Amino acid sequence: MPRKLPLRPKSRDEFEIAIICALNLEADAVLTLFDHHWDEDQEGQSYGKARGDPNAYSTGVIGQHNVVLAHLPGMGKVAAGNIAAFCRMSYPNISLALVVGICGGAPFYGKTKEEILLGDVIVSTGVVQYDLGSRYPDKFKEKDTLDDSPGRPGLELRSLLSKLKTKREHGKLQVATQNYLQQALNKPTKPAGRPEGLHDNLFPVEYRHKHQESSKCSICAAWNGKSDPVCDVALGSTCKEIKCDIQQRLLRRRLGEVKEENEKETPFPMIHFGRFASGDMVIKSGEFRDQLTASKGAIGFEMESVGVWETFPSVVIKGVSDYADSHKNDDWHDYAAASAAACTKAFLTYWDSTKQEMESETEKQKLREAVIKSLHFPEINERKNDLTPPAPTTFQWVLRARSQDSVRQCVSDHKGLEEKSNQDNREAHNQDQAGRPKEGSHGKSYRTPEEDSSDVLKPADDRSQSSYDSLLDSGDNDDDESAGFSRSDIKWDSFTDWLVSDKPIYWISGNPGSGKSTLMKYLLESRKTLKSLTKWRKGTVILSHFFWKPGTRMQRSFKGLLCSLLCDLLSKKPDFVEIAHDMFMKAQRLSTFDWSQKELSKILLDYCKRSLQPICLFVDGLDEALPGQDVLDTLQFLKCLTSSSASVKTCVSSRPERLFRLHFDTCPSLKMHELTLLDIAKYSEYAMVESTLLEPRGQKVPDLASHIARVSDGIFLWAVLVTQSLIRGINNGDSREQTWKRLRSMPQDLMDLYHDILSRSAPDRPIYQKDVSLILNLLFLAAPSDDEPPSWPMTPFMLTMATNSDLLERYVERGNTILEHKLESQVNSMKDILEAAFAGLVVVKYDRHSHQKSDVIEKIAFPHRSAKDFLLDTLTAG
Repeated sequence: MPRKLPLRPKSRDEFEIAIICALNLEADAVLTLFDHHWDEDQEGQSYGKARGDPNAYSTGVIGQHNVVLAHLPGMGKVAAGNIAAFCRMSYPNISLALVVGICGGAPFYGKTKEEILLGDVIVSTGVVQYDLGSRYPDKFKEKDTLDDSPGRPGLELRSLLSKLKTKREHGKLQVATQNYLQQALNKPTKPAGRPEGLHDNLFPVEYRHKHQESSKCSICAAWNGKSDPVCDVALGSTCKEIKCDIQQRLLRRRLGEVKEENEKETPFPMIHFGRFASGDMVIKSGEFRDQLTASKGAIGFEMESVGVWETFPSVVIKGVSDYADSHKNDDWHDYAAASAAACTKAFLTYWDSTKQEMESETEKQKLREAVIKSLHFPEINERKNDLTPPAPTTFQWVLRARSQDSVRQCVSDHKGLEEKSNQDNREAHNQDQAGRPKEGSHGKSYRTPEEDSSDVLKPADDRSQSSYDSLLDSGDNDDDESAGFSRSDIKWDSFTDWLVSDKPIYWISGNPGSGKSTLMKYLLESRKTLKSLTKWRKGTVILSHFFWKPGTRMQRSFKGLLCSLLCDLLSKKPDFVEIAHDMFMKAQRLSTFDWSQKELSKILLDYCKRSLQPICLFVDGLDEALPGQDVLDTLQFLKCLTSSSASVKTCVSSRPERLFRLHFDTCPSLKMHELTLLDIAKYSEYAMVESTLLEPRGQKVPDLASHIARVSDGIFLWAVLVTQSLIRGINNGDSREQTWKRLRSMPQDLMDLYHDILSRSAPDRPIYQKDVSLILNLLFLAAPSDDEPPSWPMTPFMLTMATNSDLLERYVERGNTILEHKLESQVNSMKDILEAAFAGLVVVKYDRHSHQKSDVIEKIAFPHRSAKDFLLDTLTAG
């Protein structure tokens, strides 16, 4: 799991770690490596400070720790001691103080003469004060009694330092420091990079920093020993300016090793553990430096740690910027400060806070429950829960892996299926009540579904248990082809491929009643979905929302979506309450009315950005969201959410309306109404096998199911309603003719669905009223009834001509030439009118009776014969 930020402290009392820096460049280096700045968090107020505290502070996060950075007004142990004392007033629960910055370093130390280079980091194992004592006429006598010396680190710190000095942990600390240093150097606010190796100059102790040319300065020319003065100009000049002899510098083993391997001479800083010598003066004497190293074991030299040591349990972490000799300069300040800051961040990964969270688990649970209560609305899961689970073996094809070559195949012509369905419709209506052909039927006899042996879903001579078992056990072994229904040639993108990919959005579209919501619930609850998502990202959380137009406003609104997703996330990821903590505590919220859409969307977006928690959303029924701003806000939010983090993906479903095509046409997708004929047959057979007590008279259940699928045109709702009607009829002992009558009936629930579809276009209908009646009349003229085949295929081009008298006159009567692109534009406008005015009850299909691309033409049709009946009744009634 990606590392998450700690809770924002409620008050100053919850800070446990203080960082103290004497110089601005030291503070800048530390601030660069903050993971979060509480001072810049708009959701929280400033922490302030205690009355009378003159200090300035920065608060933020480093790793898993909330830290406060204290800015010193100047160098020295007095300033540091004052800072520490006042910091204790404002932040009383500090358990660790880190004195971070730059220092002078001993070039060699220990029996093995370990090397320290500029840019290396020293971590304190103790601090000695070298300027505390008495000045006599002939000497300075230090106070070195136990009462006068800084105490050693506490047991917890000594134990941690002992662990870090082991080879294994020392190496890990060093690697982490190098990584954090590289991060700092890559940031826009980066400190200065490492100076070239030629600037790391260590001269012998006796080689004094002075004008090397006698003609430049008489004072420097007169210098003859360590007690002799040099001029003030030399003291303030660089080695290059006063021409210190580079040939005099001492050779360094580590620099030599790097030179052989890397011409750029950029060794990473090493970490050393040792004592600091602290006092109120900057050491610029190689001889004095070596005396302190020899007498006190000091390898670092600085001015602040003694002032902090007695106030807080402390660790000094400082980067070496000079060798505490007369050749000291400022070239390495920025890089050494950055090294120290990087080591500080690495060090804190080892520090375990002894203080427990201010909120106990019980308190967190209470807060979580309060947040859920404020977001919950009664109908939050109503739509999803009311959906009937799919029949066994249906929809399993969606979760079967597809080969790469089959992911994007050509659109199936469905030639055999359409021809057979049309033939059945014509022949069925040519029969009379006695089952004999009507006059004018050209001798074609009526064939019942039972007699369509070529369309049997599976052989079924009886209703035995073994037959039923085979239906349930077919599972993933069923093919994409059965009973003349084929998916293998239909163009759709593999859903399982999408689940394991980084593509953000998958679109399931489908005509009204095609089973989109049922499929979404199936995918949402299938273990195979979660298994595939685990291959994409381990620990993926699945969230869902089902829009529902007939429901309450919350079931239809963008705000309802946000509340639903957040409630779902809180129930599955309890730690999510930490992200919403500040916003919730800012003003108590008792219900959904107390939340704004802006707050809710910000919480969810912030969580996805900050936690990197893998999330997969299932959002069903976008077309059922409130029209206007709500649906636009929903679309914008989903795209923003998936683009904000590579760990968020979304599966959406909707009708194939223009708005959704504009947003999702380039996304991986499938069209339900083109792919569910086999599922419809399976559902219908399963339902009849389960729910009928009698045998169908003179018919077989698989034949009836196959016939229902053929004439359904992919409208699952129609198939469900008709199947339920057939079940009642079979249990009532209906004859074959009565069964057929039921197949031809218009279920009332489907009428309600069509009324709902037509109501969607009501606001725009007055705009197109002039064309609507004419279009309908032309369509019914082309296909006056189901008893007769269409007189001609009505095309968008024909309707364009028929409804545009000026265009018809220019094109047909006058024979004028019309530019192809202009004509195409007019035809496309007609398609737009059809979509806007009829909302899917009239559609443009392809005439697929020829495999030749040049022979494929567009034709206008009804998505299902029941839609035609509904519009005819509406036109007649109107």
